[in-house]
Amino acid sequence: MKRVVPSIYIAGAGQHAGKTFVALGLVAALRERGLTARYMKPVGQRTVHVGDDLVDEDVALIYRVYGMPGSVTAANPVTVPRGFTRRFLLGGGSTEELKEKILAGYNEVSEGAEIVVVEGTGHAGVGSVLGLSNATVAALLQSKAIIVIGGGIGQPIDEFTVNQALFEKEKVPILGVISNKVEPAKLEECRTTVTVWFDRIGVPVLGFVPVLPVLTEITLRQIVQELDAYVLSGEEFLDRRLRRFIVGAASVHRLLDDFTEETLVITPGDRNDIILACISAELSTEANGMPHVSAMCLTGGTRPPDNVMKIIERSRVPVIACDEGTYAIATRIANLVAKILPKDHEKIRTAQQTISELVDVDAIIEGALGG
Repeated sequence: MKRVVPSIYIAGAGQHAGKTFVALGLVAALRERGLTARYMKPVGQRTVHVGDDLVDEDVALIYRVYGMPGSVTAANPVTVPRGFTRRFLLGGGSTEELKEKILAGYNEVSEGAEIVVVEGTGHAGVGSVLGLSNATVAALLQSKAIIVIGGGIGQPIDEFTVNQALFEKEKVPILGVISNKVEPAKLEECRTTVTVWFDRIGVPVLGFVPVLPVLTEITLRQIVQELDAYVLSGEEFLDRRLRRFIVGAASVHRLLDDFTEETLVITPGDRNDIILACISAELSTEANGMPHVSAMCLTGGTRPPDNVMKIIERSRVPVIACDEGTYAIATRIANLVAKILPKDHEKIRTAQQTISELVDVDAIIEGALGG
């Protein structure tokens, strides 16, 4: 009978809890302690191409960062693209077949490993429509769970109790919780109060992670991917991080007051006055310290004339373009959630260092490899 390699199931108490951040850092921390650690995400939703394979973007990230051996599709055996759930329900899809794919993938991923980090998809109940809730998949893999909760007190605890009930129903042991995205000013208050509550129910708090500004910043590369934009100029600058965006619709002299570094200017592609003002500000920076923008997004499907494009191409301001209107693009960008991409080297280092320093990895190892 094949030995079941121990696994740690990373679940989130809510949406955007920080599961990938924890998984990314935990794999590094386990390796630092001499363990042969592998990674998988049984059920994925947001897919990207890795060669000819289509897999979850988080799997693509971690496999690229750590050079994981084996098939990337084994690490993400089930993907749920748009329309999959409807076809599954109306077409008599088989949950058992999906479970078999997950088990086969796990057996391949865990070959030669001492421990596997398994990243879930959302909170404990996500996937229930397919018969593959996170709690169900964790039980299938005989995993022990870590639940990533938010950085407050009341709401994160309320959300935890719902997740706890589902994991307990499936008889999945909970190794502990990690409190993520805690406001720095409330870190000590949160640490004291939250620890008291979890001590009462016998669930370890494995760490408190403050809000890390670098992880909240969106890169221009992510915007290009999320908006399906095209790059007019400055491909080499797509990894610039952006903290804010402004809509260039006012007069140029008013807009100049809003220029700051790490800012994206969103403006119609026919506003040559604003485009040239952004370029001029960038060219004047070294001479007089004038603030400049980090990037531009041109909207409405209008391309600047050739003489303006030549000026753009000689600058160091990356320019992307979208076919949608200014308001639609600004709304979509405002709703984006910062992610860690394979080329976000500073974010990757931050995740690795933070988990190693602020999370009790030794307790996780003891709990995962113990009885």
